[in-house]
Parts: sequence; structure tokens; C-alpha cells
Amino acid sequence: MDRRSVYGPRDSTVLSQQAQHRSDDIPDGDLDAVLISRRADGTFWSYFNQNNMSERVQEILHQIGFYGVYRCGRLQLNQHLITALVERWRSETHTFHFRVGEATITLQDVQIIWALPIDGEPVTGIDFDRTTQQWQEYCLTYIGFSPDANVLKGSRLQTSAITSHLSAVEITYNTPQAVVVQYARAVALLLFGGLMCPDSSAQKAKRQLVERCNCYR
Repeated sequence: MDRRSVYGPRDSTVLSQQAQHRSDDIPDGDLDAVLISRRADGTFWSYFNQNNMSERVQEILHQIGFYGVYRCGRLQLNQHLITALVERWRSETHTFHFRVGEATITLQDVQIIWALPIDGEPVTGIDFDRTTQQWQEYCLTYIGFSPDANVLKGSRLQTSAITSHLSAVEITYNTPQAVVVQYARAVALLLFGGLMCPDSSAQKAKRQLVERCNCYR
């Protein structure tokens, strides 16, 4: 007997998007298909879980508003729960629809969890085109190293290159303040581009974020 004749809807005309719904996998026996969340923070936490971050760097992260994100550490994701929540998600209203009611994640929720500043002017800007050499010089100025051309892909910078730079620099009480600031900017870039807003590859951070990391001077 055709499994779809048993598990499928009797009248498919009312389910216009059935082919895109997870329940369409049931007749094929694929009951454990889960969504995979994008994240590019694995190497970051692998390093800092074994090496304590300098208090001088932590102080700068606190001043620019990213210390709460760092303190939360590497989050363990429940992929099955996330998959179930996506089924209840309505993108038009940014709301989860449950049997017991509705739930919406607000900016205040994010602020409470990560202790992010949400008051004041928004962080915006224009992504200017630059040559590879210009981006290398920009990175050297603001985050302390000039990445190789092969880790600069289009408008993105590989997060592994940033992590490698951080692991090669030792911050002590005698380290010049300018170097500490550059180091903290690189950490903030990884937290923002690798954890909070990773790109579709989960391996690169947008280079325009480098410009946003110059808020602390």
C-alpha cells in the first residue's frame, strides 16, 4: 500500500504549501529531519574556553556593550526544538503561534539575555567598495592585523583568520593600550559577525562590520 495514501491529507487542495512542510517527509520515513542553525563561533569559544580573556579586553567589551554576549558563553542549541518552533513561525508578524497562544521575540528580550545596549542611535552605515589592499590596511588599523588576500572573499572576512590572530597575540598588563583596543575590536567583530549575525556560510564575517568596531578609540 502506498504510504502516502495512509498518511497524506484526504484533500490536498486546502494545503497549498504541503510540499514544503516537514510533514511531507513522514510517508518517506524521514522522521528526524532537523534544521541546522548557522553559527561561526566554534573556534572562538574553543580558544577562550582554554585561555582566559584579559581583564583589560573584558573592560573594553563592557564599555562598547558586548561583554554580556561574551559572558553568556557558547550556547548549546536544541536543533529539534528550533525545528519545531520554525513550524509555528509566521514571518509576516514575526510571531510564534502555539495552541496556548502567541509569542513574539522583542528587542527587549534580546537586551535582557545578552545585556546589549538598545538605547540611543542605531548602528547603520553604507558598505563601501574597497580594494583588497585597502581592506588589508583598514583591518590593520582597526583590528591589528592585515589578513591574507585568500581569506578576503568578496565583502567578507573568514572568521578563522580573526581567531588565528587573536590566538597569536598575548595581552598583558604591559601591552600598549592601542593593541588592547584593536584586540577587543577583533573580539567584538567575532561576537557580532560569528555568533549574533553570522552569514549564510557560517564561516565569514562581513567586512563592513570592521568599520562598526571602531566605536571605541
